[in-house]
This record gives sequence, structure tokens and C-alpha cells, in this order.
Amino acid sequence: MFVNKLFLIVFLSVLGAAYCSSPAHARVSNNDNQQLIRAVENFLYQQASTATTEVMIEVTPPTASFGVCINPEPFFPNANQRAIGRVSVGVRCGEAGEQVRYVQAQVAVLGSYVVAAADLPSGAILSASNLRMEQGDIARQRQATFSSIESLVGMVVRRNLRAGQVIHEQMVQVPQIIGRGDNVAIIVEGSGFSIQREGTAMDPGGMHEEIRVRIGNREIVTGRVAAPGKVVLIP
Repeated sequence: MFVNKLFLIVFLSVLGAAYCSSPAHARVSNNDNQQLIRAVENFLYQQASTATTEVMIEVTPPTASFGVCINPEPFFPNANQRAIGRVSVGVRCGEAGEQVRYVQAQVAVLGSYVVAAADLPSGAILSASNLRMEQGDIARQRQATFSSIESLVGMVVRRNLRAGQVIHEQMVQVPQIIGRGDNVAIIVEGSGFSIQREGTAMDPGGMHEEIRVRIGNREIVTGRVAAPGKVVLIP
């Protein structure tokens, strides 16, 4: 009798182990993960997708088994986090979201950006002929890029650029149309009136940039460059 019981216990143990390692059991675990992964993918796609970009998302499956995630609700642990590059996503599980899990994902945002079409020296004025568009993963760009050639035409290069180099905001500047010490007309505008005074620019400035202007010997005001030699007072 003891031998029979021992045989029965061993048989059930082996049977249980075989079930846990069987393809059917693995499929159940994979399905559980797939439901969570799909929820994270949909969440990241909604966060990253725009009309002008293509998004590619790769979610790293959870390494440990925590059971079925019921009603997965993904969220960003950091409210200011962007859906770009390597990201961490929290997932609330359960009817009341009482369980929280975290998964890692890689978000590639494929978009267009402007690059130099030829080697450009510092001080060069950009035109459509020395710029071109390229496509790639915007997530790999550490600084903001330009999405259209038109937005760069007329800008001045601040440092030497190589052909094919991605152009970032800090690499260019608007051309200066007012120099430090220039005599300028200060325009004061209001409802139904416009007053003009003379002053001296204390800063150089390009179109639409803010500069300081001295009126007389003491008064200093801030204005926005509106044209060569003209500054509109900022209230």
C-alpha cells in the first residue's frame, strides 16, 4: 500500500511538471503577456503618433511571471515623459488597478529633417540649394531639428557644417539687421495711434528678436525688431 501511494505521488508530480512545461501552458503565459504588450503598444502609439511621422515600437516582455494582468491600463510614471527613445511604462492591472507593473520599450519616430547638402562655412547664408531633406529616427537626435527647408532659408550658419550633417537650432541664427550702437526708430503702437521716437540699440538683433534700446541718456526699453532700423516697443 505504501509503495502504491508513493508511486501515485511521484506520478502526479511528474504529470504536474509536464503540464507546466507543456506548449499549451506556455501559450497561456504568452497570451497573458501579449495582452499586456498590445496595451502598451497602443498607448505608446497614441502618445507618439502624428500626421507627419511613422512610429515603430518594440516592447520588452516582462521577465517574471506575475499572473494575468486584468484590464491593463498603461501610463507614464513621469507626467512629462515623451514617447520617444527608450521609455519606461507603468501598467495598472486588476479591476481597480490595484497592481502596478513596469515594462521597457523602444520607440522609434521616423520623420523628416533638414541636413546640409554641402560643406558650409561659418557665416554662410542658407538657401534651398545648400539644404536637403532626409528621413530617420528623430529619437536619436538629442536636439531639436528642422522639419522644412523653408524654415531655414535666410538663416546664418554659426559654425562650420559638413555635408549630410543634421542641422539643429543652436547651429543657426537669424541674420542681424540691427547692430549694437545703431540709431533706431522706436515705434509705440496702440489703439488707433502710433508714436515714433529715436533711440540707440544696446544689442544686435535679427528680425522679430527682442533687443534693448536706450532713449536719451538713461531710459532703457525693450522692443522687437520689425525691420532694419525699426523696433516696436513691447508693452
